[in-house]
Amino acid sequence: MSIFVVVWHMGGGGQSLIFSEDKYLEHVFTVSDFINFHLLLMAVPTFIFVSIFLYTSKPVSSTTFKKQFIRIFILLTFWPTALIIYNGGYQGLLAILPNSTVGFIYTTLRAGNTIYYFFTSLIICLFISYPFIRLKKHIQIWVFSCSVILLIFLPEFTKLTGFYSLSAYWNPLNFVPISFAAVLVSQNKNHILENKKIALCISIVLCIFLSIFEWKYSVGKVFFPGQGYAIPAYTRASLLFSVFAIFILILNQKIKANGIIKYMAKYSLALYCLHPFLMSQIMGFTAILVQNKIVALYMSILLTIAFSYFMAMLLNKYYLREKVMM
Repeated sequence: MSIFVVVWHMGGGGQSLIFSEDKYLEHVFTVSDFINFHLLLMAVPTFIFVSIFLYTSKPVSSTTFKKQFIRIFILLTFWPTALIIYNGGYQGLLAILPNSTVGFIYTTLRAGNTIYYFFTSLIICLFISYPFIRLKKHIQIWVFSCSVILLIFLPEFTKLTGFYSLSAYWNPLNFVPISFAAVLVSQNKNHILENKKIALCISIVLCIFLSIFEWKYSVGKVFFPGQGYAIPAYTRASLLFSVFAIFILILNQKIKANGIIKYMAKYSLALYCLHPFLMSQIMGFTAILVQNKIVALYMSILLTIAFSYFMAMLLNKYYLREKVMM
């Protein structure tokens, strides 16, 4: 899934008219839309789901909560600071200092205006999952259902209010239903596996239905600020059920990971964290060497992934603690 993040950030999925503020109303669904919004953008929701699932699959206590919080907080403080200094020096840190309470909230939620907003959202999901675990099952289902309904209609609220932050890609509300779903799956794993065909069919049907609904009703000009396309990135319930469907499939114990998959899984976090340091320079370098823009783009993606893995091995061995890299 980290590879999906790299491909998305480097524009490897292509662009349709949904990326044009002047022509998005003429947009028709294309293959690139499917790749971008239904494959590549699954990465972050999947990371959230897996993180909360693994955390709640074991006995949860104040001690384990504190340990997990510290782990994520280290990532949240280290990587945005490193990237900001890398791009703009210490002046870059001064430039993001908020001058109001609202500014502080925005800067925090966006992890200093970096791609590492994921860690902020993950901490918030950790906090909301902690009490959710202790609720009775029927209350959990009710709360989860309400969160999904809110997510479905949040884009409409955004269009009515004109407040684009409600459906911004960095808004933690996008990932609340995913966190609840992860808890429910971890607590009812055996029951779900016993009925996995039914669960898989329901999740696929809901994913398709909600996708059609989103492309019809969740498109608007209000979503362009801060992201550059006319449909919300993550304020879409279809992603929840696509993640759920994939997770049901990978829970199959007959599926064994080979060496390559294990290697990619080991360095998944490192790839996510390191690629922003490399992609601009590599894209500039390949643009000089290769005249064909498409070839240069995909060569840049492959080189960014390869160099990120290489740097991850070096940094993990010689410089950075394991908690920061893996």
